[in-house]
Amino acid sequence: MLYVEEGELEAFDNEDILYNIPQGSLIGVSSVMEGSAFAYSVRAGKPSTIIKIGPSSMAQVLKQVPPWMLATINSLSQKAKQQKAAAQQPLFSSTLESLALFLAVKANGKPLDTEPTLQEYLWQSRANADKTNQAFKELIRRKFVKLEAGENGEQNAKMRLVKPKLFRILVEYLQSERRGETYPAYGLSKRERACLEFLGLENSLFTRTRDEWIQYLKISCPDADIIIVIKFLELGIFSEIPESPKLFLETSVLDKYLNAIHGEHNIRGLL
Repeated sequence: MLYVEEGELEAFDNEDILYNIPQGSLIGVSSVMEGSAFAYSVRAGKPSTIIKIGPSSMAQVLKQVPPWMLATINSLSQKAKQQKAAAQQPLFSSTLESLALFLAVKANGKPLDTEPTLQEYLWQSRANADKTNQAFKELIRRKFVKLEAGENGEQNAKMRLVKPKLFRILVEYLQSERRGETYPAYGLSKRERACLEFLGLENSLFTRTRDEWIQYLKISCPDADIIIVIKFLELGIFSEIPESPKLFLETSVLDKYLNAIHGEHNIRGLL
């Protein structure tokens, strides 16, 4: 531990000045109490005099410290330990979920560099390297990712996201699983799925009344009824038009549900 008797010091990291340490300051209290290294480097910002205080000297100093100050020091030390531990914890409970979300954001239609991409993920998420490798292998097994050779023939140097749209669906599915809920697309009956497939063929008329939608669905599913229309309203596949009896077919939501259904084996890992 250091005591700044005169002058002023600078705390720095990678040559960037973090803050100034004025005269009368104690440096490294938590380091001495915990037996750990300084979290940063220090240097004199101007001519200074410092006194080095070791563990034995610290014990003598603490005997003379008022109880309230000692309690404050212990509190700060404990808080520093908690912050250090928190900084080392992963940001997500599921590595597969967070890696899938990371790759969904990274997707740009082009192959990604395998090693740099995984290193960036590890740095951002603080995830465990072994768990990350397992999650990555699982994405390959589920055919979300395909490894390719690099420009100079390096094996597995590139990764191609096979079905980018499915990555966010996978994340939502894993979140539902974690909450003990059924993912909405996989809770649909065969009749409801058949109606969705038929709706996917519509490419011109997206606005109809409830009865008109029922009659339209009956072309493919003779037993279609108002219950299906209400269910699709709840799921956001249909939306109500203000001051109108008609419903609008939300094609983007429909496309998401169809992608989830078509990619069910990949998403649920049933390969």
